[in-house]
Amino acid sequence: MKNNKSIYAFGIWIIPVLLILLEATIFLSKVNWKSPFIPYAVTFWGLRAVLAPLIVLYTLKFWGDHTRAFRLFAVHVGGFFLFSLLFWTGAYLILHGLLHKSDFFGWEKTSTNMQVFSMIVDNSISTNSIVYVSTVAFCYIWEFLKKNTIINKKAMDLERSLLTSRLELLKGQLNTHFLFNTLHTISSFVVRKQNEEANKMLVRLGELLRFSLKENKQQLIPLHKEMELLRLYLDIQETRFKDRLQLDVQVQPSVSNSLVPSLLLQPIVENAVKYGVEPFHDKGKISIDIHSNNGKLVIQVRDNGKRDFNEIDFNSGIGLSNTRERLRQLYAGNQKLSIVQNASGQGVLVAIEIPNQTSEHAIESAYSG
Repeated sequence: MKNNKSIYAFGIWIIPVLLILLEATIFLSKVNWKSPFIPYAVTFWGLRAVLAPLIVLYTLKFWGDHTRAFRLFAVHVGGFFLFSLLFWTGAYLILHGLLHKSDFFGWEKTSTNMQVFSMIVDNSISTNSIVYVSTVAFCYIWEFLKKNTIINKKAMDLERSLLTSRLELLKGQLNTHFLFNTLHTISSFVVRKQNEEANKMLVRLGELLRFSLKENKQQLIPLHKEMELLRLYLDIQETRFKDRLQLDVQVQPSVSNSLVPSLLLQPIVENAVKYGVEPFHDKGKISIDIHSNNGKLVIQVRDNGKRDFNEIDFNSGIGLSNTRERLRQLYAGNQKLSIVQNASGQGVLVAIEIPNQTSEHAIESAYSG
């Protein structure tokens, strides 16, 4: 980084030299090229360009806290004096022979070396002040921007880490909630001595957990993987309810590779089972429709439950509240989850809209957003 700053500082102050030479090449005749003003100006700006990297190194070596104004002032008064001394010495050694021989600056042949040195000091001190202060300011601005970039990067990394931890916690709660409910059902089978059903459900549960552990390592998975997980869950519920549960699953083929949060559908369907099937002796129907619409992936889960919609508390359960929170964390406002009564007046419709994306930049955009 020090080398970069030094190179940039040199590049900035070498520009006047290039401009002087360019202007002389374009506008001056060959006779005027013999004027001592050109080597005089080139020497002055060339020395400033050569010494600018030393100003950078000095500033970084004796870095001063801007809150300690006196120390900062003292450091750079000394730095300016050192820079000026080197400049004046270099300019005198390069130009004193030329200046003595030329009457361009109004010197007489009898002018002393001290007079020449004084002229160099007098003609350069104001510009040298600007060069020194500008170069020091350049260093401080560079360091400020660099530190600010590092701080912002650390903040983003921390935010990403916290977001990932939060999402993992929410996923863990969903898994725990489902596992508790399933084990409770298996326990009720055992109590009622329905061993075959209990064993079938245990086998399905084992397959579901194995599949979930394998595919649930990432926040987003392809929809077809999510449907495999859901199918295992539905097998468990069909074992539980037998003919009381009727399923209708429609998935548009073109969205099979669209990315969805893992275990997104299970708590939605579980809610439909809880309120639309479990409380009634009649056959319950759950319909799942997934399709794309205007760049969105639309997921709709309906049930034909007979319970009064206004009596259902959709806010107290873990499943729906965590699903809502996961969607908010992942898509940063670019998502929608609505729960309404079916148009028929019976049952509930849960509708989810998320970006229809097939690459992991979906979650990256959420982190940066």
